[in-house]
Amino acid sequence: MINYSKTIVFYDIYLRFMIDYVTTPANVTRLQIGPTVVTDLNTKKGVWDTNMKGYLNPETYGKLNTATINSDYKEFRPLTDALKQTLKNNPAIVLTEKDYLIIDIHKDAKPSASKKPNETPTILLKTANHLNNEYRVFDIANPTSGAKPKGTKRIKVIMLVQDAGIPAPSLDKLKPEMESGSMNFDIPFTIDQVGKIAYIAVCFSNDAGDSAYSAIIASPII
Repeated sequence: MINYSKTIVFYDIYLRFMIDYVTTPANVTRLQIGPTVVTDLNTKKGVWDTNMKGYLNPETYGKLNTATINSDYKEFRPLTDALKQTLKNNPAIVLTEKDYLIIDIHKDAKPSASKKPNETPTILLKTANHLNNEYRVFDIANPTSGAKPKGTKRIKVIMLVQDAGIPAPSLDKLKPEMESGSMNFDIPFTIDQVGKIAYIAVCFSNDAGDSAYSAIIASPII
């Protein structure tokens, strides 16, 4: 069985819709996307598409393809995340419902529209695969349920990767890594991180705010 990364596969689906959308000439003008950004998106998407074909092809799938696409993801995702934040923060742009949906921009909650989650999560490492670890989040108060607590929209993940043998970091040292809509998710790693330790914590989140963070867990990168 091939252990494809759900994070990588879902990001690939996202890119197919998002980049075509934001680089359409009308949207480039309306969303005030500069030519350098358009060129960078299209260039990286071309490389991504080539490497993704090798990753998804069972006949060519292997450690080399995993390392390549994981590195692409680690380089590409900050660019798309920055674009989303720029569009959201530009007061000269009036975002449409379609913009929010396709570009995946989180809306700010209206005052008193909802309450932040009160539940406390915990996280476990399910499996450690080559350059890809799978994790499972639980609600401490309801550990047998596989669903997110009521009112939780996403799981925020913070992480720090460091050499083995170094004392574990405190929570304030961990940095935002990703957001998951599911209690099950995976994190892609790069080849230079093999042999190191990923320290991870999570919280439940909605548009009104975040819950308390879980305890930090340490997981090996292989």
